[in-house]
Amino acid sequence: MRAFNVILVGCLSLLAGCQSPHPAEVRRTKDDFAELRVPFETSINPDAGRGNLILLKVRLQDGQEVSVVLDTGAGITCVDDSQTSKLGRSVGKITAHHWGKDSKQKLYAAPALYLAGARLRGGKTVMAMDFKPMSVMCGEPVAGVLGMDVLKNYCVQIDFAAHKLRFLNPGPADELAWGRPFPMMPLNDQDPRPAVAGNLLGEKTPHSLIDSGYDRGGWLMPKRYEQWTNKSTSATATAHSPDGRFHGEAYPDLKLVRENVELDGLGVQFLARHLVTLDFPKRTLYLKRTSTGPLPDVGGTAVTFLHNLKERGQLPGWTKDEDGKPRGVNQDAGINAMAFEVEKTGETSIYHYQVRRATEGSLWKLVKAWRTDARGRVLEEYPVP
Repeated sequence: MRAFNVILVGCLSLLAGCQSPHPAEVRRTKDDFAELRVPFETSINPDAGRGNLILLKVRLQDGQEVSVVLDTGAGITCVDDSQTSKLGRSVGKITAHHWGKDSKQKLYAAPALYLAGARLRGGKTVMAMDFKPMSVMCGEPVAGVLGMDVLKNYCVQIDFAAHKLRFLNPGPADELAWGRPFPMMPLNDQDPRPAVAGNLLGEKTPHSLIDSGYDRGGWLMPKRYEQWTNKSTSATATAHSPDGRFHGEAYPDLKLVRENVELDGLGVQFLARHLVTLDFPKRTLYLKRTSTGPLPDVGGTAVTFLHNLKERGQLPGWTKDEDGKPRGVNQDAGINAMAFEVEKTGETSIYHYQVRRATEGSLWKLVKAWRTDARGRVLEEYPVP
């Protein structure tokens, strides 16, 4: 299941500022021009920062309400391939940067996205991609990510303790209550995504990307990650695994990952230890510490439940050391039931798992497990623990 994280974060590391064709003219309604009024507050998922990403509900122009991920690490808003039939013809392509790998993706004229009946300001285009892997990770169907082309227009506050997302119109008194300020800057001359000086190794340089779409505490470049896991002392770093450090403050039991890229990053599990305010117009990040260690689990996602079974050697058909990738997820929200399809590395078989819980917030239970071939023929059924 660990490979899911690689797919997830790989899907989100997109560079903004790419040249794209002007979208075709689309018909506007009067409601399209009613911009989001601030201040405004909306709910996020209770398990945000507790093993899951930040999910919020937005409404599409046809009235459909969908879940999207709030992702400061995405330079452009993205939609799932299943939504493109509503967007008309593609208006061009863009090169997406996925953790050192480039791929061509289609662009579409940006759809109207609404909160409280008012339209969010955003870019002229969106990128389409497959969000099945992210849906598996988040435990529910995900229709896309809300990227920096939208977020850069707002002052956004993430209150993980209250499970709220606030769009603010700040004044000086508000800023004093938001905690410690950190100047935000573009990651580099070619990458305008938001970054701050310092990293989770305790160094004051280089910059770290602020990535709310990264599901761990953060990451370090290979050299720094090996320095973090090496118990010998360092002249500059003040943190060692499993603890982190940022601008003089200690962060016990912080989950960091080694990423083969030329930048360090702050993930959602680090951000979740704070009241986080991202004042993008004024280019300032505010962190008000609310938790010393990781936030307590609140029941966990279905993916976390299956991952824990695997780590204990109790996931039917898998050993602890085997890796794989998701094919899809189906959910019946009315009865809190989900079904996963997973491919094991090096095999053609598809592994199927059905999980269920009595009510939202209660514990998940594995109710059925089986293996099929690529055509869907059942090859083996497993007893469930």
